[in-house]
Amino acid sequence: MATFVRTQEVEHAIGADGRFVLRVTSPDVELRSIEGDVARVRVEFEIRVASDAHADEAFDAVAFNVHRGPGVLELTEPKRGSSGLGTIAGILGIGSSRVEARVVAEIPRHASVSFQGVSADLVAIGLRGTQEYRTVSGDLVLNELGGSITLNGVSSDISLRADEPISLRANTVSGDLSIVAPRFEEARVVTVSGDVELEGDLGRDLPHRLETVSGDLSLGVVGGLTLEVRGLSSDVHVGVAHRSEGSRDRRRYVIGDGASIQFSSMSGDVHVRAARRVAPPASSTPPMPPTPPRPSRQLGDDEQLEVLRALERGEINIEEAQRRLAGENTDG
Repeated sequence: MATFVRTQEVEHAIGADGRFVLRVTSPDVELRSIEGDVARVRVEFEIRVASDAHADEAFDAVAFNVHRGPGVLELTEPKRGSSGLGTIAGILGIGSSRVEARVVAEIPRHASVSFQGVSADLVAIGLRGTQEYRTVSGDLVLNELGGSITLNGVSSDISLRADEPISLRANTVSGDLSIVAPRFEEARVVTVSGDVELEGDLGRDLPHRLETVSGDLSLGVVGGLTLEVRGLSSDVHVGVAHRSEGSRDRRRYVIGDGASIQFSSMSGDVHVRAARRVAPPASSTPPMPPTPPRPSRQLGDDEQLEVLRALERGEINIEEAQRRLAGENTDG
């Protein structure tokens, strides 16, 4: 058996805010944002078969289905049973034949993106439009994102780092979720047993809710917020200045003035800390200029003596005496 490489390349103008759809079962996938209005996809297949002719036959069988339409590009794997591209033995009648694939797509930055994967790891970089990622047994690494983002994962770890504000909706089962963003316009997260890390400034206009069955929440605070915890078996550890109120099954932790976030869980715990990776939002109030020092002069002996006598008579206190002796001007 030898390994042969075959490549499928697809290009289509979808517009700066068009739609890109990708459905895969096993390939590793990378989605990169680009300027312009053309989406480009390169799929590289490594085909292990007995001959070059068999490789051509296999490539014809496993090449992605492509749909081009006005403002849309969609790629899906051919349906070959439950194993996808993992095996072509049924196609060629050769029991040891194998196919592995890698997908690299360049997508207009503000395009709408829909990804569905099974046993496929994904890296996405720099996208800003409406995005939906669904994965089973595949991990997601999402960097430099912005916009409206929907996440659905089963047995999948998801890491999201945004550099623009995002609206987030996430639903996961048995996978950890770590999300850092400069600002969450909305955050709604539901998970069964995975832990959730959320760090960023929470907007006040829309509600923020997190629900777990047994997963813990780690919350990195930027600015103020009010955290409401609903759960009899949930322990709460708040590592920043706050006040607490409410009953055992419905507790509120007030950290300054800010957005409201609700955490509900059967047995998940909560850990609140100061943000480590997100800077606090810039203040809209310009900083006050520093107060210039008051001019000072050296007191003569008679003047120093007069200050000490005024202190003795009770006309001034010790602090005032120290200022006068230091030569500070105390006139209004």
